[in-house]
Amino acid sequence: MNPPADADETNFMYAIKLIWLTIVNLVKQAWLLPQTVAIALQQRRRQLTRHQFEAERLDRIRNPSKYLGR
Repeated sequence: MNPPADADETNFMYAIKLIWLTIVNLVKQAWLLPQTVAIALQQRRRQLTRHQFEAERLDRIRNPSKYLGR
């Protein structure tokens, strides 16, 4: 028994919709890529700065004689 023509059309429309949504999401991701990279770099810079301050703070605690004049 052959499926009704409506079922074929429904499957076709579903496939087209899925392809369209995939393309739209890909374009969105491509559009946001530069912003995402910039945010990642900013976070990395902040993290490095925090680590440097934390390293100095720990060094001051461990070796207070090095920082007597400051």
